[in-house]
Amino acid sequence: MRAKNIVLVVVVAAMINLPFLHGLYLNSKFENEGVDVTAQVDEARDSDGDYLLSFTVPGTEDRDEFSGVAQVDQETFADAERTGEVIVRLLPDNPGAYRVDGQVRNRMGIIITVLADLFLALSVLLLVKFRSRLKPVLVLLATEDLERCPPGSVLDRIEGEFYVVAGEIAKIEGDEVLLDLGDRRVRVVLDEHHNPAGYDQPVRATGRMIG
Repeated sequence: MRAKNIVLVVVVAAMINLPFLHGLYLNSKFENEGVDVTAQVDEARDSDGDYLLSFTVPGTEDRDEFSGVAQVDQETFADAERTGEVIVRLLPDNPGAYRVDGQVRNRMGIIITVLADLFLALSVLLLVKFRSRLKPVLVLLATEDLERCPPGSVLDRIEGEFYVVAGEIAKIEGDEVLLDLGDRRVRVVLDEHHNPAGYDQPVRATGRMIG
């Protein structure tokens, strides 16, 4: 995979995971720097098993009063109905960010992130596996017999339209041999020249590139 493609994959992965990573960062800040305050419950509503609290956090010299809504578990909901209060954790340097005691987390974002990561990983694997088939097949007209050679891929220009190509034989069909070079495929037209190798064996072909 080329460097620019690797950079593209890294950028896409970062965009997919940025909200999740930001959430982890905020959770860490709430855990280490959060301050608990008592908020007044404005409304407690049971919506088909979803327990919702509307609340108001009183203002101080350092922050303005603000309101919020959160879905909480049944125990927190019952306590809030009974006392008219709920504990809210704030960040001193970001008063608009809060976590309510007993708040129910929405896992949909994590599920979407995991699915997107799996899709990206599958796409990269398929691209790596089948990248040779995504490029046009080159056509080489052999000017001499093919030769057995050590494993490895070669696609070198000799002069003008003449090339030397080496790769494993992926297909033999009539007077043609398909070579797999890993990231490219080359169809070699034998033109009555001899091929000494069979399937999955490496050969070297010399000839004129015609397509």
